[in-house]
Amino acid sequence: MINRAIFLFLWVGLSITGLYSQVHIAALEHGSFMKRHEFKETIPDDLVAADYLVIKQVEFEGNESTRHHILQRELVFSPGDTIRKDELARLLQQSRENLLNTSLFNFVDVSLFVHDFLPAANVKFTFVERWYIWPFPIFEIAERNLNDWISSPSFHRTNYGAYIVKENFRGRMERVSILARAGYRQNYSINYTIPYINQAQKLGLGFSVGLNLRNELEYMTQGNTQVFYSEDGVNALNHFYAHTRVFYRQGIHHTHNFSLGYNRYRFADSLLVLNPQFSPGSETRAPFFSLGYEFRKDHRDIRAYPLRGYYFDIRLLRQGLGLLRNEKMDMTTAETSIRRFWELHPRWFFAAGINAKVSFGDFQPYYLQQGLGFRGDIVRGYENYVIDGQHFGVLKSNFKYALIPNTVTRIGFINNEKFSLIHYALYVNFFTDIGYVRDTYFFKGNPYSNTFLGGSGIGLDLVTYYDKVFRTEFSLNRHGDVGVFLHLIAPI
Repeated sequence: MINRAIFLFLWVGLSITGLYSQVHIAALEHGSFMKRHEFKETIPDDLVAADYLVIKQVEFEGNESTRHHILQRELVFSPGDTIRKDELARLLQQSRENLLNTSLFNFVDVSLFVHDFLPAANVKFTFVERWYIWPFPIFEIAERNLNDWISSPSFHRTNYGAYIVKENFRGRMERVSILARAGYRQNYSINYTIPYINQAQKLGLGFSVGLNLRNELEYMTQGNTQVFYSEDGVNALNHFYAHTRVFYRQGIHHTHNFSLGYNRYRFADSLLVLNPQFSPGSETRAPFFSLGYEFRKDHRDIRAYPLRGYYFDIRLLRQGLGLLRNEKMDMTTAETSIRRFWELHPRWFFAAGINAKVSFGDFQPYYLQQGLGFRGDIVRGYENYVIDGQHFGVLKSNFKYALIPNTVTRIGFINNEKFSLIHYALYVNFFTDIGYVRDTYFFKGNPYSNTFLGGSGIGLDLVTYYDKVFRTEFSLNRHGDVGVFLHLIAPI
């Protein structure tokens, strides 16, 4: 009788314990006995009692188009991971920033559900996806930058046409674009990018093919201003290209890009008369293959307008592989960019960046070499000038204050959340840039080549959704030029 009583007591105790465990597991899975915290960069000390947490579940909500495996690729933790309490906020914030940097979402919110009795938690990500298909007409300025057109406005130098792009194609972060652009810079192209082609989501591919046509083309630089050639009924430039790219993304922050391209240039005869150094081998036809490599290490918080973190890249490009009988192109280029961003105090920030380039070859043709004045390679204050050269270095610095920190609001008369829910911020910044361009071939008549460049000023930056940046800057350069300039990308 005693043995039976002991057995019955043990059986009842184990049953109650098992039932209690099942209730707790069910409660954890369905959200009972859990405190909810809307994560905003920090976690209250009293929210988590234990020194560690086990992540039981990761949930996604609002990703109507985006596949789960694309989202999971950006997380720095997984279900089942044990995370120290003092590391939890950093990992949640980093995962949120990684998701925002895919450019698939306007908003990413993180909710943490902490169990009342167990050292365990669920994490929920809530998204507002962007609008992914953009069929729209083109009417754009065809100059190197907006300031170049403002200094000499002409509707002759505008582009028009149609552009169709499908972002996040198939919900896999793929990108397909078709461009038909007429006007000053004619371009007809098809591009397709697949970020991941293997199960491990490390390998990707990209393809592009296109045709560029120009009726007017720069053939020389005088006084650090481009001089143009045009002739009625004659294409000054006919450029066909086909490129393929292979991407290898190692972890979250490291990416390797390999590219192989074919280019076929045809130039008007008159360009070679005006400038015998215009094209490879001083020929009207310039076909060649190219091979490129790029490594990126990207630890910026938000890539479109970073405030914290750092970035490094190195780019190598060999143009002319000797595979074609009449291949005259012979140029090797190496470029690098190093950028660092600091939050000095709430609303106060500092950033510095270095861009540098060196290029080598028996002869570097005018049309296929670039110094400062293109893309983001400028010393602020010299936006109206082209400074040709084979080698350059630029140091940029920015000190800024958030007049309006990042603010979220809703446009009441728009029903679609992809457009009605917006965020914006406004910064005032003080900047100083210095640079130098070394030019061996085309420096005569161009006073800003082979000399020290410097510029300083003050600006206003407006940052909003869809990675849009609008900058207005007043600057003074070392040579006494004063101007107000507009830009549509982050300064560093």
